[in-house]
Amino acid sequence: MFKRSLTGRIILKLETAEKVVLGQLFDQMDELLDTEIEPLSEDPLARLINLDGPTEISSDPAVARLFPNGYSSDDHASADFRRYTEQDLRQEKLDALTSSRATLEREEMKSALTADQAQAWLRSLNDLRLVLGTRLGVGEDFDEDSDDPGYHLYSYLTYLQGTLIDCLT
Repeated sequence: MFKRSLTGRIILKLETAEKVVLGQLFDQMDELLDTEIEPLSEDPLARLINLDGPTEISSDPAVARLFPNGYSSDDHASADFRRYTEQDLRQEKLDALTSSRATLEREEMKSALTADQAQAWLRSLNDLRLVLGTRLGVGEDFDEDSDDPGYHLYSYLTYLQGTLIDCLT
């Protein structure tokens, strides 16, 4: 869990089992995000400045949840928004995972985080919750008392994210 020290630093303290589970989740998220996207154009300038991204929302509901439509009532504007932003957003999510994983792989049970690392953890945990929640069908009728291990994992990620938010506020 995350705690704020007396000196104001954010400290992450995890048991070995928690590190293993989070490491596996980070690996799975990395796989989900690190898919090769086919270029839409042969234009080398468009590729160079990253203006050749996808125009369609993903058929995978979890990926679609991470990269929703920018304009729900305008398909053309939504396609342009996706083309110009999704690749950069995807890379930012991968960078946050890399930063979070680096602090997770430290041998110490406690790790002090920089402000940037805390923000990376916040983004990574949020993305994990979005994907897992989509896969589980979490909605307003979410049963916190379910015996499904996926729901327990979702609740754990929610708790972990909550402790980080408490430290940041």
